[in-house]
Amino acid sequence: MKRIFTWCIVVGGFAFAVYTLLWQQREVIAYQVSRGSIISEALGTGSIESRKTIELGFELTGRVTALEVDQGDHIVKGQRLAAIDPVTYEVEVSLAEQEVAYTQSTSRRLAADIDRAKAVLEGAQDNIKRIRPQVAKGASSAESLDVAEERVKVAAAELVRSQAALVEGSQLILSAKRRLDRARADLTKTIAYSPIDGIVIRREREVGDIAAPGTTILRIASTETIWASVWVDETYLNRLKLGLPSRIALRSAPDQMMAGTVVRIGKEVDRETRELLVDVAFKEAPNNLIFGQRVDLWIELARKENTLRIPAAALAHRSGSAGTFVEKDGRCVFLKLKLGERGRDQIEILSGIEANALVVLPVAGDIKPLKSNQRIKIVRSKNETLP
Repeated sequence: MKRIFTWCIVVGGFAFAVYTLLWQQREVIAYQVSRGSIISEALGTGSIESRKTIELGFELTGRVTALEVDQGDHIVKGQRLAAIDPVTYEVEVSLAEQEVAYTQSTSRRLAADIDRAKAVLEGAQDNIKRIRPQVAKGASSAESLDVAEERVKVAAAELVRSQAALVEGSQLILSAKRRLDRARADLTKTIAYSPIDGIVIRREREVGDIAAPGTTILRIASTETIWASVWVDETYLNRLKLGLPSRIALRSAPDQMMAGTVVRIGKEVDRETRELLVDVAFKEAPNNLIFGQRVDLWIELARKENTLRIPAAALAHRSGSAGTFVEKDGRCVFLKLKLGERGRDQIEILSGIEANALVVLPVAGDIKPLKSNQRIKIVRSKNETLP
């Protein structure tokens, strides 16, 4: 009985193998080879970024007295955003104004001193002119002439001193005015204005906080240039160029495709991921603009029209050769193909297959590869390649 049972198993297994090989049909899906467009694309993932991001703060130290915008607010260039306590800087302006007024008053006094010194010098010189003839006639002594000449020298020295003092006073006025200008400039710096049109990304401080030079009060992103900054594999490097059209999909809305254009290509590849950064500008910015949100992006590297194509899923490899399985007399046959451009869902066929041929794929869920000369049953057919 054991021997009979063993033989039954062997014979049954052989019969099942013969049935599987010769009569069992493999369910497949067929696609008709057609002509159409092939779009070769490079896939990238990244995030929405602004070309220009500003860390807005104050150049002075002071307590924040006003914050007039919040996160998410749209702002325009020149708009008042924040302020610090101006009292200290107002006092500095007042003191500088007083210093300017004082130096200007001193300068006027020095100018009067010059006029007086000139008058004294002229009087001393006139006195000499009167004394000299009298000395020559013997009507006046030589000592009186010496005294008159000494008075001329003293008056001339006094004039030179007054003129030097006026020059020094003029310099003091200039210094005082520069200090006034600086004080007024510092006072204007107590108010922060937006340097760009943009969006407030983050509010770092609140009213009552102390602001110091280098402290960020508001983080602002410019809305002038919004782009998707994505990482693309280095294998596409030689095909990437500025101006290539692109499709952008937000992770939050994957079914809504937005158009873009490549505007900047990185010049350094990451040493670990072997990817480089590519910036793609939106033709129209997303309605719900959130910086940093993830995006998927496809850069169009090449496009061919009216070319023979098969679904990318139908590509197979046997003995190192690329090809596909086609239906012939109820069986699947492997054909070697010469491939051209590769798209996301289609592959261009340069030779090896004719239009209208049926390429076959296993049904969904069937992970076993097809075999040459295997009997097949088409359960679903499409007259065009995958979209």
